[in-house]
Amino acid sequence: MPHFLENANMGVYALDHAKKSACSYYRIRTPLRGLYDNGLANIFIDRHHAPSDIRHAALLNADIVLFFALGGREINASIDTIKMMKPGLSDDKSEMIYPPSIIFDIDDNLDWVHPFNEAFVRLGTRAYNGTLLKPGDVLKTTMGDGEEITLWEDRITSRGGEVFDVARNAQGIRGIHETARRADGVTVPAPALAQYYRDVIGCNNVYIYPNSIVPEDYPQARLAPREDGSIRILWQGGGSHMPDWFPLRDAVREVALKYPQAKFVIWGTAFKWVHDNIPEDQLELVEWVDYEGYKPWRMLIDADINLCPLVKNQFNACKSAIKWYESTMPYMPEATLAANVPPYSDEMTDGETGLLYNNPKEFVEKLGSLIEQAELRRKLGENARRWVIENRHYMQTSKGLYEFYQELRSAKKVALEV
Repeated sequence: MPHFLENANMGVYALDHAKKSACSYYRIRTPLRGLYDNGLANIFIDRHHAPSDIRHAALLNADIVLFFALGGREINASIDTIKMMKPGLSDDKSEMIYPPSIIFDIDDNLDWVHPFNEAFVRLGTRAYNGTLLKPGDVLKTTMGDGEEITLWEDRITSRGGEVFDVARNAQGIRGIHETARRADGVTVPAPALAQYYRDVIGCNNVYIYPNSIVPEDYPQARLAPREDGSIRILWQGGGSHMPDWFPLRDAVREVALKYPQAKFVIWGTAFKWVHDNIPEDQLELVEWVDYEGYKPWRMLIDADINLCPLVKNQFNACKSAIKWYESTMPYMPEATLAANVPPYSDEMTDGETGLLYNNPKEFVEKLGSLIEQAELRRKLGENARRWVIENRHYMQTSKGLYEFYQELRSAKKVALEV
């Protein structure tokens, strides 16, 4: 799409280091697309493709500069440059031009990445109980057969060609905190993360911009009715969800044995000590795909029920409920069963827009109700889609973001005029 609107009174520059990923899509491309499609702002997303002079001009002439989850010397050098800029008259001397306002955006609480998360190799700084690790520390875990293994050892363990380094990780997290504090404003997707950045990190202007849905990005497919009577139960995600699944290892088997028509579709990481409890003919494993292919696959997975298991901890509380939002996008929206913890308990209404469970016993009972009752699934799915369209449509959520940006611009102009 073109990126210039003659009547827009704001220009936004974003550095997209995440590129083709869910982070880039939800925290950079979707909000900026909403600003553009609403006619509110011109946008420039810097993926290092344009010539350097064009990129630098876009940054220095923007009203808003957006950095997503970045810290370190390069970002601080950019912030230093912006903060040294002074107001000045436009070329035709018709208006005063002010330096950009800096926005720091983050979508996870990186201070509390769990050791079971593969990203721990570059972000991990805390043990299982939340205590800060020290150089030389070792984290062990016990396997399902009772064998104790080393999960992480400082400057020894590696994942994906990267070595786990406690001191480096801690320095990186401090750099992210510094960027957030130096920014004019911070945007996050969830109330718990907003509170954390206000109370713990010390940021003053924090705005909740929720992860939002662009319905037309989800290709609609009207699938043929299944004739085998199966009920497809979807979970999709990565290795960081190991702690969320572990309490349900017996519950899923109980459901599978009680309902032979249930088919568990596990898309992404399969946890053997949980999913081996499901009879083989009731288990379907789907390999993960690059994000560019995610949305078409998501619409074709043909699920009836969407599972969102979570345990209550600092990291999970700061997540968004995007898995619930996306479950409403297929031609036939899915009914969601989620843990009764934030973010789901903040937004879902039990019995109206989804079902919430408090323990494995309720998980079995409520999943059983969804398997048995097609009308309940239909009602929950349709109510959820209505709520998501009304509250998480990108054309709506971007308006509030624009107002936040405008407030920051006004405050900056007042401060620079003093």
